Amino acid sequence: MKILHIYELGPLNTDTIGGIELAILELCKELVALGNDVTILTGAQNSCSKRCIDGVHILPVDCLNTMRLTWSNSNLKLSRQVLFPLAVLGRQLRGYDIYHGHIYVSGFLATYLARMNHAVAVNTLHGSYYPVWNEIANPITAGFYRSCERFLAPMLARHVHLQVHTAKYFAEQVLAWGAPADKLKVIHNGVNLNHFRPGTEPVEQDHSLPVLLTARRLVKKNGLEYLLRAMKHILSEEQCKLVIAGDGPERQNLELLSADMGVSEHVEFVGAVPHSLMPKYLAAADVAVLPSLIEATSLFALEAMAMAKPVVATNVGGLPEILGNAALLVESMNEQEMGDAIIQLLQDNGKRDKLGKNGRRLAEKHSWETIAEQTDAEYRRA
Repeated sequence: MKILHIYELGPLNTDTIGGIELAILELCKELVALGNDVTILTGAQNSCSKRCIDGVHILPVDCLNTMRLTWSNSNLKLSRQVLFPLAVLGRQLRGYDIYHGHIYVSGFLATYLARMNHAVAVNTLHGSYYPVWNEIANPITAGFYRSCERFLAPMLARHVHLQVHTAKYFAEQVLAWGAPADKLKVIHNGVNLNHFRPGTEPVEQDHSLPVLLTARRLVKKNGLEYLLRAMKHILSEEQCKLVIAGDGPERQNLELLSADMGVSEHVEFVGAVPHSLMPKYLAAADVAVLPSLIEATSLFALEAMAMAKPVVATNVGGLPEILGNAALLVESMNEQEMGDAIIQLLQDNGKRDKLGKNGRRLAEKHSWETIAEQTDAEYRRA
């Protein structure tokens, strides 16, 4: 099959690639391995030069420099979403069997292109902030985005041949909004088991203290403030170091909070880490932590599991679906409960080892090869 994946942010800078871009690229690599011809259509970063990554064709597009001007490594800007169709429409994008758009704007583009070319339209929704918009935005903004999601998600489901969700919680929500059940399919994200595996050489660091690691975009929905607040409680019981990998608009606020809480000597903000180095950071960690307010299929969770690292995570969204018996789940926004769970693992080597081994076994069921086979089968069914 000839397959066109469409997303406003593409894998144009693989050192600082975002979660959705990474998931699309890894999926596409395995679709190529299955014998498909796969292209990723995306907004340009610096140039519109075509390139190829492990057999996947990358096609950047632009219109009057709008894509270059709206590029961000850490955030899909609303302006980029609005302007992306101008860069796409009018181009010769014929001859594909599958047009697969990610999230909303690219989902509608895929629907239009598929209809024009008598092909199959697929849309993936990579989770949703719908349950927590009121926690992370002012009432007007929250109301706007909640209304948009409630209208757009089921509308897209009705117009595509297949709508893929990376977690059950939002698929069930869209179904409740009236989307046709036969159009919805839950396919979790995957993990590269060759890249993330036990025994990886750790990144160089001070080995005198146990290490907690979280790798997140520094935005409100990822709940880093609650982890920082939990650190004061953790340090009253156990000495450790928290490493925060990632960048974003909340970094300055989080650094100030760390100082205000009196824990900054035990917290290290390392900034955006190239994905190629994440196995080394995980290898150096004793516990992986996901304090998110909402999450679909977290790539970081799957990567930690593949590295046989125990996880402490909030019991939200799609996290319980993938973590199973590889994690201690805690209530969202509850720093006391989060701190207690982390202390429990720091004090119990046997528990850490057991959770880690469980995680590796579960991760082996989420290889990108498996995810691609599921996706390929759904393409053919559609």
